[in-house]
Amino acid sequence: MSSVHKDHLLPTTISHIAYNYQIIKYITGSKDVVKRLVECGVDKKNIYILPRKKWFDLGLCEVKLEPLEHDVSNYALKFKYKGKMCIYIVDTANVDNITAENYDLYLIESNYKEDILEQHLLTCDEEDKIYLERVPLTHLSYEKANDFLINNMGGNSEYCYIHQSSYNFKEEKNEHI
Repeated sequence: MSSVHKDHLLPTTISHIAYNYQIIKYITGSKDVVKRLVECGVDKKNIYILPRKKWFDLGLCEVKLEPLEHDVSNYALKFKYKGKMCIYIVDTANVDNITAENYDLYLIESNYKEDILEQHLLTCDEEDKIYLERVPLTHLSYEKANDFLINNMGGNSEYCYIHQSSYNFKEEKNEHI
């Protein structure tokens, strides 16, 4: 098993960003990610290894890493900025250990709909089946995302679904809970 999120840390992309945008700061909770970033040309002074489950003041905003369940080290990011709270959740099988009550903004993965994925599994070939069986073990369903939102959102909260697989959704991209 890989120790870094290779599809999120593509060397050509990271190298391009490191060369062209040298003021960008990188935050992580993983020494393996630091190693990958340095290999791609990121200056160590721009990398912050943050403690898990503790607020860290970056000056412009505060951030907190919350561990997520995935096949590599991964975190939800909580942000505080000018009295507003935001959470970013992507690439996780569940959000059982995450709370974010009455945040202002929720950016949450809604990768697939359970019934559509089930239909694909019944009709796909063996190669696709291997991939599709992995999806619920590593990604959040629309249904679980909605449960999380319903249990955490306040009256003025906003949300945005992210990391949606077009293969596992019909044409209802603009549905609301």
